[in-house]
Amino acid sequence: MPAKNTFLVFSILFFTCVFADVLRAGDWVFESEEAKEIYSKKKIQIPCKRIGELLNKDDINGVYIAIRDAALFGDKTCSKYIKKNLDRLKRTEGAKDAVAFYSYKNGDPSGLKLLADSYDKEGRTGDHSTVDLFGFLNEWEISGRRLVRHAKCCTEGVGGEALCSAIWWRRYLYGEKDFKYFWFKIGKEENVSLEKLQDYYNNCHP
Repeated sequence: MPAKNTFLVFSILFFTCVFADVLRAGDWVFESEEAKEIYSKKKIQIPCKRIGELLNKDDINGVYIAIRDAALFGDKTCSKYIKKNLDRLKRTEGAKDAVAFYSYKNGDPSGLKLLADSYDKEGRTGDHSTVDLFGFLNEWEISGRRLVRHAKCCTEGVGGEALCSAIWWRRYLYGEKDFKYFWFKIGKEENVSLEKLQDYYNNCHP
């Protein structure tokens, strides 16, 4: 009887640890080594502990990259650096979007609303940083719908490049089948021309 109890305890502990690992992996965008390798070639990774230093230098792009990457790779330690610099981050365009993205990826649903509100804000429909963040979300009604709207209104220059990158990452990370279905379905609902949708679908590559 004691042996059975011991076995039961060890079994429970084993499956608890496995399940915890699965949950932690689910918070990350990059679960495969291949995806991490591709990402590292396309982006610059900056330690989150440098946020304060980068803010002092007015390197907002560096701050954005550091927080975004911390969210993508499941770096929970970034939260303490965000809290330490929160007042300045909230006042900084781009950086505050990255903070909203980080909070959403760490379980706060209000982060997605903040991102959507930021995108919808007058004069910012072409903001490439928010579009970039939408590319790493597996959600269509809020973030995906705004990518489709972006295809309708803001496809010149940097705005078009950001959209193409977001499209590619969504397709790569979350699957071709779902992307194709929602891209054209929501595009029809938003009255985006089929030609424009098809053009992005055919031509966005890494």
